[in-house]
Amino acid sequence: MSLFEEYLNRGQWLTEGERFALYKYLLRTRLQQYKGDADLLLANRSLVSFFANGEICYLRNSNSIEYMIRKQGEVDWNEKVRVIKISRLPVLAKRKLSQFFAQAELDTLRNFPIQGQIPVEDRGLALNVYPYYTLNYYSDGKGKVKGLLERLISKNDPLLKRLLTS
Repeated sequence: MSLFEEYLNRGQWLTEGERFALYKYLLRTRLQQYKGDADLLLANRSLVSFFANGEICYLRNSNSIEYMIRKQGEVDWNEKVRVIKISRLPVLAKRKLSQFFAQAELDTLRNFPIQGQIPVEDRGLALNVYPYYTLNYYSDGKGKVKGLLERLISKNDPLLKRLLTS
């Protein structure tokens, strides 16, 4: 079993460092798919995708995108999980949407992992306060300037290297 498959089973039991490495891994390995999904979402105003044991519904309203998640097979969607504003320039919109898709898949995995040896607890929706695509994540909410500095000095992640080589 690869490290990625192990992470798909662990879901809610992933550490913060493992979740961040997985976010970077998803951005690198699924970038082309995310760009195609961005084209579909921008053209059709909605998109449904599946990841781990969950479903993600993206909705576009003028220049904002939101998503909702649910466990596969469930009837009801959770309320809006996250919302972003996108640029009217397609290149910038697709870049931001790629980051948004990776975060959405990570949030879905965290709440609805693939059934495996590790038991899944029934609980409320678990999310990071600051998504990985914002500078506030790097500064823990203490400002974008501090977040930019922290991001610039952050080093390569050994967990990401392990994910990429497994």
